[in-house]
Amino acid sequence: MTQLELWPREAVSAAELAVVVGEIRNLYWHIRNTRRGMHDARRRQVYRKIEVQKKRLQVAGVSKREILDFLACCRSKQCCGKGCLGCSPQTAQLGQQI
Repeated sequence: MTQLELWPREAVSAAELAVVVGEIRNLYWHIRNTRRGMHDARRRQVYRKIEVQKKRLQVAGVSKREILDFLACCRSKQCCGKGCLGCSPQTAQLGQQI
């Protein structure tokens, strides 16, 4: 089964992709470091910002599996080392050694 493309996907350069990935990593850092119960409104606001960036990746043509692996990596305190979307090859090697 193939999906119909109703509009052309916008091409994302490597630099733009790096900016989006860095933004998502930064937003997850804020979520991990805010206190639950005290800053719930702030946390919800950050999750909404992540949703916008995630949709931007989906529209750009990044596969859903890559996005989910990347978000799982961002949620953890240490990179999983699976070589996800935002991990550099050096980070992936360090994660495999651990």
